Amino acid sequence: MTGTRPLLRLVGMHAVRYALCAALCVGWFAVSDSARAQGSGQNLLKNPGFDWPAQTNGDVCAIGWAKDNAITPHEWVAFWTCKSGEELNQDLINRPPEFRVMTVDIAADRVRSYPTSASFFTFRSINRSAGLYQTVRGITPGTRLRFSFWVNLLTTNSDILPLSSSREPGGLQARACIHTTGVFNIVPKVNDPAVVCGAWVRPYDTWGEAVVEATAASDTIVVIVDTTAEYPVIHNDVHVDDASLTIVANAPTAQQPAAPANVQTSASPNERPSVVVRTPTANVRAAPSLNAAILSVVTQGATFPVRAYTADRQWWQIEFGGAQGGLAYLHHSVVTPNAAAQAALGDGAPTAQSAATTAAQTIAGAPAQVVVNTGGGRLNVRATPSASGPILGRVQNGASLEVKGISADKQWWRIVYIGGADGTAWVMAKFVIPNAAAKQLAGLP
Repeated sequence: MTGTRPLLRLVGMHAVRYALCAALCVGWFAVSDSARAQGSGQNLLKNPGFDWPAQTNGDVCAIGWAKDNAITPHEWVAFWTCKSGEELNQDLINRPPEFRVMTVDIAADRVRSYPTSASFFTFRSINRSAGLYQTVRGITPGTRLRFSFWVNLLTTNSDILPLSSSREPGGLQARACIHTTGVFNIVPKVNDPAVVCGAWVRPYDTWGEAVVEATAASDTIVVIVDTTAEYPVIHNDVHVDDASLTIVANAPTAQQPAAPANVQTSASPNERPSVVVRTPTANVRAAPSLNAAILSVVTQGATFPVRAYTADRQWWQIEFGGAQGGLAYLHHSVVTPNAAAQAALGDGAPTAQSAATTAAQTIAGAPAQVVVNTGGGRLNVRATPSASGPILGRVQNGASLEVKGISADKQWWRIVYIGGADGTAWVMAKFVIPNAAAKQLAGLP
């Protein structure tokens, strides 16, 4: 049990309080009472700058033990996913991260505000959900809250200096979440229905903000810094700084659902195709499938420009900044298209294409794209149009990729890819489905 020691070895009353905290999980180190004097714009968090002093955390997978390599800024508690089943027999999946306090003396570019940031990492492994949380009490139920933090990610399978996420990135990403009831067992689970999460962000080797808004369901909430990665590369390093929890406003009263999709209105000549969420909440997914990863949960009234729809007319492809390539999917049952989107969709019967081979049908103005169609597995992204070309990363089945061209033999698509040497890379043509704009770009029938 590397990096773990019995809590009883701690000295004096500190040991007793720490053991009670780990056993009962009441967030003793991370409870903020600053919400008692609520005011719009006031930061309700304690230690939002992730500053000294630091604290040693309990091992969430071995209750009653401290974890020496889980050191976090005070008021913030570390969490991670524990191994289960077959994961117990291997070391790549759900290995506990190491948590540290990063200082400007160690790496000034990984600290946003002097003198420190929170830092945690995995080495040649991934953890499905790991991060930090803080419990905040004294919230008035029904209060609308905004939680944000700044994050800097380093993800690479290379030790070449200077370290750069442009070399074989591991798909590391982060998001902000709010547990709206603050009630959980041991650690907050982000798949709990009471948890609302914002969009995944991937600010590689720079600072980017992760944001979420949610309505408090009780007088206690928990803010969560959540991370995950796709591949067990050498470096999956997370640096977090400058967090904020503020009151936006009281939650709006429930609105009547938007008009049904079959109510027709005339489209304005300049109206852009878009959809509006008509259900209380809706899942934004990475691919057009109910089994695809949920990128974010959006609320009623949220509006998104649409780029395309699937051939079976079950999914809208929307513009979404938190998705790879800036595109994601909403199911047709949770949204209402505006007149321009309805006009693009038409009133004809759904096509007979199966879901497995559904291609995105282009709405006017959409970029040239291909949809990954591997049948379930991930598709290699290569540096050159060759099966022996260096692998830069992998993209999931159903992902939409913007394309810039095609190889002379029509076997490889050149895609927009941040990890490529010139911002582009290559994917094998037989594992993707092009939209009409892509076919036109490549001169395909």
